[in-house]
Amino acid sequence: MTANFFVAIDFDGTITGRDITDAVIQKFALPGWEEAETRWEKGLIGSRECLAEQMALIHEPLEHVLEYVDSFGIDPAFPDFLSFLRRRRVPHAVVSDGFSIFSERILSNAGITDVPVYANGLNRQDGRLKTFYPHAKTDCPSGTCKCTVAGDAGGGSPIILVGDGRSDFCLAKEAALVLSKGKLTNYCKENGITHRPFENFYDVKSCLQGFLTDQPGQSAGKVWKQPASIPEMA
Repeated sequence: MTANFFVAIDFDGTITGRDITDAVIQKFALPGWEEAETRWEKGLIGSRECLAEQMALIHEPLEHVLEYVDSFGIDPAFPDFLSFLRRRRVPHAVVSDGFSIFSERILSNAGITDVPVYANGLNRQDGRLKTFYPHAKTDCPSGTCKCTVAGDAGGGSPIILVGDGRSDFCLAKEAALVLSKGKLTNYCKENGITHRPFENFYDVKSCLQGFLTDQPGQSAGKVWKQPASIPEMA
């Protein structure tokens, strides 16, 4: 038996200490990316349009970009957190509005190759980086519509969101539980969304343990019980 909720885990700034897409753009993009960033921050464009404009300003060979991406690592506690989810048979996935070619490479460098990743696509066409969006939705301005992905991947189960930034705002309003840091924590405070701040994935694991309860006669797995309050982390 599996736990009847789904854990959606952001990548940039959550699994990693820094937003990898931002780092790549700041290092390699030609002037002009800042204007797109400002329009996105003001809500004038969505991340899909913003990323397309910014990545088109990178003329560096993709191989060089990936060599730079190799310099980034993950939260040291993340592998143990994944093992915890697997032991408890909790469905989960990385759900990112960044690029799968970056996230999968960084995860692979850390020895993690079997976690599902839903993210934007990136390849090289005519000397420039070209974005594509396999998880976009027509009426959503994001590259990856996290609400749709989490709902579909989780089969309609309650969603636990682990995230840090603007791309998580929409899903935070739908999630049964939000584990947050950075801008997402501020957003939850401002909008009255119940959340639990964290610093690392040891904190996340500690919090989620409070949601997993043994069921009589069900030694093979765990199930969801709606808590009266969010448990304190050890």
